[in-house]
Amino acid sequence: MTNWRNGISAAVLGLALAAPSASMAQDLDAVNLKVSGGNRTQNQFRYIQEPFFNTELSEASGGKVTTTFGSLDDLGMQGPEVLRLLGLGMFDISEGTLSYMAGEAPAFEALDLPGLTSDIKAQRQMADAFRPTLEKEMMERFNVKLLSMAPIALQVLYCSKPVSDLSDLNGLTVRTFNRAMAELVEGLGAKSVNIPFAEVVPALERGVADCAITGTSAGNTARWWEVTDHLVVLPMGWSMTFFAANANNWGRLSEETQAFLTEQFAGMEDRQWAQAEADIQDGINCNTAEGECKDGIVADPAMTLVELSDEDIAHANQILNEAVLTGWAERCGEDCVSAWNGTAGAVLDIEVSAN
Repeated sequence: MTNWRNGISAAVLGLALAAPSASMAQDLDAVNLKVSGGNRTQNQFRYIQEPFFNTELSEASGGKVTTTFGSLDDLGMQGPEVLRLLGLGMFDISEGTLSYMAGEAPAFEALDLPGLTSDIKAQRQMADAFRPTLEKEMMERFNVKLLSMAPIALQVLYCSKPVSDLSDLNGLTVRTFNRAMAELVEGLGAKSVNIPFAEVVPALERGVADCAITGTSAGNTARWWEVTDHLVVLPMGWSMTFFAANANNWGRLSEETQAFLTEQFAGMEDRQWAQAEADIQDGINCNTAEGECKDGIVADPAMTLVELSDEDIAHANQILNEAVLTGWAERCGEDCVSAWNGTAGAVLDIEVSAN
């Protein structure tokens, strides 16, 4: 465990791992929760989720709350099916990627519209503001209770073809994982293709995709640098994730156990945001083999970092305004857009038209 992680998480870890009082432990249900997590290669899984579910919950509850915990890889899942399986009661608690669920409800895409934020503090303010809308959507559509939300890290492009500016993306095939992301890519003249995270490396090897989008750190720890050589820092969202509980199973827990879990997930959420913030630059350092690489793998061979010009950024913003935001608003509808404008949009001082 690195010095950074020890420093930034010390206070929260101390709270999460504090031994409960005898009366508190006595009030908690003795329960084993079935939990599905994220991708095993990601820092969020290795440093936050795995110890939280395998060790910390049990220690913090005096052994009352334990879990049977597995990653998407362990469970043979791709990701988009998580929320539906959770709603059916296949799991008690699951992690999922919000924008994977956008086909069910476009509101799930609202926090990952590419290019809206490149600053993680603004992203959290936006996420906190829009949270009540997502809580309502999850409960009404899937019968699940939202427990936490956090990003993986800033999403960028990993390319196996030489790219020096956005014009070089014209004609290339790019792996995306939500509609808004695809609209921005297609506006740049590229073709988008939806490929599950676990299948990206072979797709890049076979030429099914020329570029693929994921976090600065997630692509590094999944060794995407072995099949790509250009890292294009075009902000493509944050890959916002969530933890949620099946509402029926949650309702069977005592009020004391619900309160305990709510507090524990709030602590984990803070740690996930801190991890995501550190992973932005650390992922770049690891992929380019420049600067200190703390939580990833030093790429060999190193990737070429492609930073965009003001003209490229202006071009991407034009596509965002003319295609991405209007397309999302049309899919989401008037009520959804009104909720976004009054919450997330107000944080960013952006108003989207539903027409």
